[in-house]
Amino acid sequence: VAQRFVESGFDMKKAAIAAVPAVIATPAFAMDSIVEALPTETLSLEVQFGAYLAVLLGTLLPVLFLVNLYSQTESRKAGREGGQDSE
Repeated sequence: VAQRFVESGFDMKKAAIAAVPAVIATPAFAMDSIVEALPTETLSLEVQFGAYLAVLLGTLLPVLFLVNLYSQTESRKAGREGGQDSE
């Protein structure tokens, strides 16, 4: 039987050395279920205060900037067309 392995080019030492990283990489204790490690539904639905603040500021600040830009543009346009400071 050993002669047949040698003839086919199979080396038992090389196979054992190649299997060592796979044995080392496997965990000593595997979890029974991935679902058990996931957070519960009530925990996953909790929202922190920082999230509300980020949404509020991320919406409010650009809107205020655009309203200010629009009002300045309209007032400059009205001033050029014939207002107090027109030429």
